[in-house]
Amino acid sequence: MGLFDRVLKGADEAREAKRASGAPPGGAPSGAGKAKYDEVSAPGPGGEPQRMSRQQFENLPLESRVRLLVQGTLRFYRDGQEIPATEAMRSAY
Repeated sequence: MGLFDRVLKGADEAREAKRASGAPPGGAPSGAGKAKYDEVSAPGPGGEPQRMSRQQFENLPLESRVRLLVQGTLRFYRDGQEIPATEAMRSAY
């Protein structure tokens, strides 16, 4: 069994344990509130900021997301206010 398979199996087991315990469904623990970010800004082809929703950002290939994060070119927003990338990523997964 490869690493990816083990991660998926662990996630399935955690989800099943949460369901059995009666915890609320979804990735956020009870009382965690809403998502830490709802919008992302990244440099577009001409260098001008290009905004995208959280879902659009998370649908980008992982390699692209990591590259943008490492380059430090992403800006994260919650309710129109910029937040630190560390805060946004801490809650994302």
